[in-house]
Amino acid sequence: MNWIPKLRTYLSEPIPGHVLGLFRIIFGCFMVYEMIDYIQIDLVLNAFVLPKIQLEYFEFIKPLPTGVLQAMLYTMLACAALIALGVLFRPACFLFGSFYFYFFLLDKGIFNNHLYLFILLAFVLGFTHADRFLSVGNLWRKPVAADLMVPRWEIFIFQLHFAIVYFYGGLAKLNPDWLIHFQPVKRMIEVYPDSGLLAGWLKLGFQPVFFSYAGLAFDLAVPFLLWWKPSRRWVLVPIIYFHISNALTFDDIGIFPFIMMASTAIFFDISELPVLRSLAKAKHKNTELLESPGWAKRILGAYIVFQLLFPFRGLFLPNPVNWTMIANRFAWRMKCQSREITEMVFTIQEGPTGQKMPVDIKTFINTMQVNVVSHDVAAVASVARGLARIGKAQGMVDPLVYASIKVKWNGRPPANTVNPEVELSKLRVNPFEKLDWVMPIPSVK
Repeated sequence: MNWIPKLRTYLSEPIPGHVLGLFRIIFGCFMVYEMIDYIQIDLVLNAFVLPKIQLEYFEFIKPLPTGVLQAMLYTMLACAALIALGVLFRPACFLFGSFYFYFFLLDKGIFNNHLYLFILLAFVLGFTHADRFLSVGNLWRKPVAADLMVPRWEIFIFQLHFAIVYFYGGLAKLNPDWLIHFQPVKRMIEVYPDSGLLAGWLKLGFQPVFFSYAGLAFDLAVPFLLWWKPSRRWVLVPIIYFHISNALTFDDIGIFPFIMMASTAIFFDISELPVLRSLAKAKHKNTELLESPGWAKRILGAYIVFQLLFPFRGLFLPNPVNWTMIANRFAWRMKCQSREITEMVFTIQEGPTGQKMPVDIKTFINTMQVNVVSHDVAAVASVARGLARIGKAQGMVDPLVYASIKVKWNGRPPANTVNPEVELSKLRVNPFEKLDWVMPIPSVK
């Protein structure tokens, strides 16, 4: 265990914090853009008001009144700007992260790995001294005749976050579908429009194999190449190529590729970045180390352990992660599968009479929620409970809900995800129990 004191010494080493300030500006500016986009697409109306059923994580977390949700969104916009400026920094970080997390928990339909990452980064930033560098807030602080330094962990924790995103994303691809059948890459290339900008390149016959293995190698290797100084600058080209390709290929990843490219700055020393190099030349006679309280470091230590271990929970649960999506979230399992809906029919039956009525599910949930229902068996049960509640409100006696949901999973023939003969509205999904109402994984053609 001799490495523990060495690691502690390494993480406590004082280093310039200007890179941390640069990362704060990058993150804050991207979050300003993201909040403006949410306002423009009327996220509150489309995600939380119009749907008649919420795909909740916890039934006790409900949407607040529409006006309050709108006010929260504008508050998040203001907080993002304050983060970028370094003004009222810690309150802005924690308020932004808290409101974002609340929106996030209201409905599974808005889940995306990069949104989860944004929430985590906001909270972690609030524990650092990122506002003491390249900050408007410094204009009214008392001048300090010293070089301001931060312990290395304040920068390392962000490096670790991005390393986890890459590396764990690669680990999730170590399965037969990816390595042997080249799925879902093959299917993604097949459905890419012939008129698309990259069609001529993507449609070449060897591309499913190339992208499957090149993508895997990239995810697993890039964190270590960024941490190793001799290779750091050389890996920027493949990083830019990788993320630009993803931005042009996928329409559901928003600003994620661009914030990942910009955030590689957090891996560089101040002397390696031209924009900050001149700051490194200004040396004072003494230095001041900006330290966080011991309780804050203990919280962050436990947080790091959680982030390292929690994504692996699916290995110890009885239901296959890729097929049921149980334990898929919060585990950085990105683009590991493809699903095409071939059938989604919900039926509600009045218990005493046995009368059955098909339900047009798109009148109750939005497009994002439909996509979640095709992936997540727990969401199927949530919809069934919601339909039963609506049926009771309309005077039905003991409404029963059934669903026939068929998907093409990773290029396989259409198959049911849940048993269409099982009544769903009274089910509660326990991730620690085998779900016998979920159909088996379809076999490869």
